[in-house]
Amino acid sequence: MRPARSGAPRWLPPALLLPLLLCCPLAARGDCGLPPDMPGATAQLEGRTAFPAGARVGYYCNEGFAKIIGKVNVVHCLPGGEWTRLEVFCQRSCGITPSVLYGHKKDIYIPVSSHPAGFVVEYECNPGYARNHSVSANITCLQNYTWSKPEIFCYKRSCPDPGKIENGHIRIPTDILFTSYIYFSCDPGYKLVGKSSTSCYYEGNDMIWDDPFPKCQEIPTTPQTPTTMDAQATQNQTVFTPPSTSRGSGLLTAGELTLLGSRVHVDLCVMGGNVYVTRIVWLHTLGFVVRVVCILTFGTFFRGRIGL
Repeated sequence: MRPARSGAPRWLPPALLLPLLLCCPLAARGDCGLPPDMPGATAQLEGRTAFPAGARVGYYCNEGFAKIIGKVNVVHCLPGGEWTRLEVFCQRSCGITPSVLYGHKKDIYIPVSSHPAGFVVEYECNPGYARNHSVSANITCLQNYTWSKPEIFCYKRSCPDPGKIENGHIRIPTDILFTSYIYFSCDPGYKLVGKSSTSCYYEGNDMIWDDPFPKCQEIPTTPQTPTTMDAQATQNQTVFTPPSTSRGSGLLTAGELTLLGSRVHVDLCVMGGNVYVTRIVWLHTLGFVVRVVCILTFGTFFRGRIGL
């Protein structure tokens, strides 16, 4: 008979194996446990506590850090219960580049995901603005990972002097710089033809007024258009001899003409021996009467109605 071997047995009896499985289920099944900590990053666990073989966990960079382009930020749980190894993928960085007044980043910059300390960004002016070369147009990521304070390095460009418009006026409320408005008006007796205002804008590299300047057009003085009846009476007034009845500085007289078989009553203002027909009342056969007021722009005002 061979003597019994010393040392622990090569297998565990079932009575001991079952308690081991119950108290250490994750290790027994090859679970990877919690993913490793990474500098400047946080694992996206999504509420999970168990990570069996094949599980994947991603990371995001903490505030003040930015992901390094090309670096992997996901780990995998291997069958042996270990996580894949990662290189550092988050680094300290300034945040998003700030906006500047009247300017923007130069187009030469390729978008990057991180701005380490010492990183410099250069700006240029927007259209309609000019560069003040005495002021820096750069900002820098400082050692404390904040951006240096940007200065105002652009100023508004000016449009050409609007000058004057004939028979009108140009009102400039503030100035003639980019985006400013000017307004137009006309002298009495003239009307504005075109827009009453325009603004200073740019076209390519030039500064222009956005709309053509208007013109001031004279308002014609429209004389009272004589009717056919007035014209006929005027043609016949030379054959009418009024009585000499004095009335102020002129003569207000009345008479009667026969035109085309109808009776016409005429009021006349006589000044300096000249006869001016100022009111004609045509009496039709139906008894329809038209009244006109007598006004002389160069003499005395007369008003009357005689003969009806």
